[in-house]
Amino acid sequence: MKFLIRLIPLFSFTFLCSATWSQDASVTIAEQLGYPRDAKLLIIHADDAGVSHAENIATIAAMEDGIVNSASIMVPCPWFPEIAAYASQHSEKDFGLHLTITSEWKNYKWPSASSKNEVKSLINPNGYFYPLVDSVVVNSNARDVEKEINAQIEKALKYGIDVTHLDAHMGAVMSTPEFLEAYIKKGREYRVPVLLTNDLPALEELKTRIQLTSKDIIVDHLYQASPETFKGGMEAFYEDLLNNLEPGLSCFLIHLAFENEEMKAVTIDHPDWGARWRQEDYDFFTSQKSRDLLEKNNIVLVTWREIRDKIVRAQ
Repeated sequence: MKFLIRLIPLFSFTFLCSATWSQDASVTIAEQLGYPRDAKLLIIHADDAGVSHAENIATIAAMEDGIVNSASIMVPCPWFPEIAAYASQHSEKDFGLHLTITSEWKNYKWPSASSKNEVKSLINPNGYFYPLVDSVVVNSNARDVEKEINAQIEKALKYGIDVTHLDAHMGAVMSTPEFLEAYIKKGREYRVPVLLTNDLPALEELKTRIQLTSKDIIVDHLYQASPETFKGGMEAFYEDLLNNLEPGLSCFLIHLAFENEEMKAVTIDHPDWGARWRQEDYDFFTSQKSRDLLEKNNIVLVTWREIRDKIVRAQ
């Protein structure tokens, strides 16, 4: 997930957001999950499962042998059936949906999960999603965005995925107040948390139209590497984050894949979020050093499933 502060075409910067618990500041997410108020809770979340075979096998390996404890799946992508089969056979794993209405790579494209005739505003003249978020904003309407979100959820459920949460590829389904409303609406309808922060520009306007509740999960701290981070070294960036993690619910958005010929072809001409970037993410989050840093800093790994079952679906 390439997630932007301004939710415009993202290949540019680190997203470090801080926010507060949505409605009742007296009861923290940590306390609702059964942890002390000052606990450091962390979701280590791998985006883009389903985009390629290299992405899938690296994500699975990092969830089985590393400290990655959550992932989200891109339903419209060509390698969706492979990761869907794994997710349906491993219901103990935490898999959400990386809601996708863009197709950004140069030579590797995908269309909608819906019939193209049902979501015409999302489809470019070549029959695929638009590559950039600003093109989606200019050309698409909220009705089609909601239809496509629904189609992706229903397809995932049909494949046997126990969907634990929703989030947004490139932030596209959160890029306008109208799109964001459809995103939140579908999370509520299917009773799953959707990734939100109070720093989302569209959220401020949306708050004038809808009331957030205690079941709308606002992440306290959301972190993602940037091109500058990549140049400076991923290991140093993640080590610093773990050593300085603040209390509350934090989420690391990472991207995992093996740097093989397939992934190099998928991400050609995109060094940022490309094959080497994803290999470095994989290398760090499967290392002993990453495990040691969790222990050293008393960081507790939590999942979206815990949040779904203990907060969103709690009676």
